[in-house]
Amino acid sequence: MSDQQSYFSGWDIGGAHVKVARCDNTGSVINVLQVACPLWKGIEHLASAIQEIQKQLNNHNDLAAVTMTGELVDIFENRQAGVSKILACIENYILTENIHVYAKDNTWLTTTEARLHWSQVASMNWQASAIFTADSIDSGLFIDIGSTTCDIIPIKKGKVCSQGLDDHQRQVSRELLYTGAIRTPLIALTNIAPFDGHLINLAAEVFATTGDCWRLLDKLEAASILDSSSDGMPWHKKDCARRLARLLGTDAEQPLSPQWQQLAQWFAEQQVHQINNACLQVISNHADIPANAPIIGAGVGRFIAQSCAERLNRPFIDFSTLITPNLSVAADHAPAVAVALLAQQQFT
Repeated sequence: MSDQQSYFSGWDIGGAHVKVARCDNTGSVINVLQVACPLWKGIEHLASAIQEIQKQLNNHNDLAAVTMTGELVDIFENRQAGVSKILACIENYILTENIHVYAKDNTWLTTTEARLHWSQVASMNWQASAIFTADSIDSGLFIDIGSTTCDIIPIKKGKVCSQGLDDHQRQVSRELLYTGAIRTPLIALTNIAPFDGHLINLAAEVFATTGDCWRLLDKLEAASILDSSSDGMPWHKKDCARRLARLLGTDAEQPLSPQWQQLAQWFAEQQVHQINNACLQVISNHADIPANAPIIGAGVGRFIAQSCAERLNRPFIDFSTLITPNLSVAADHAPAVAVALLAQQQFT
């Protein structure tokens, strides 16, 4: 390995963001960065995101470990085309010989091999995180709750024991839920809500999302949210309350009134209940996971995983405690960190 390649950048290419984690050849995490990338609007947004990250991190010559979920966005005809076009975009900015693509079971492919074996590459970022976690945790549930999705991955005797590998199989087993801490429409959680003593049918529109609720409940900071809100307005609490009110066909004339926090709590409970039930289903498929085995939480929504741990009477471990140094932002973007550190272990 050359001096220029003594650093490793883990790239997690999503449909809404690109996350990058950088570590040195001792496995010490140096930087973790996320930039917005609305890939569904066009591949040029990925190109801009890559250039912005390279400008900030000066990581052009790092060994680049790549994983992705962005192949699912609807600008691509199918997932195979998505993998190919994402890799082609990356190759415009990183030397091909420096790119190592993460594939299932912690194997590494060249970009040429990754195009040929695209199904082993598509949406495998969850596995990188889980395999890295299993190196430190003997048994438990790894739960990564991001802005859009939730992964619930069983670990037994230091091994990842998921029932499915691709998104379809994991949705069947409920090891993958399309519910997240920011972008999930509230109408996807429930079609009714209590307000002023009445149970009200909600408008079947994307007027508000989970980010609005968790902001009102002080679980997310406005500055940390790179996603656009449902109406394009800021993530200030008064704006969040206004968006919630639209679901009820009314206005938030007193947006800081406790009634909006109470309404947010209703939606939050629906989401926690949904994820907790999925945890119970996954556990039911793995009865040999000890009752005291922990939940390991990652993602910007890992506070939800912590709530599930409390309900299931299990210890909670934050993903950030598994890395050096202990950085909260590393837990926010676990796949990028994991793929960087797995590459460091493989290629140093």
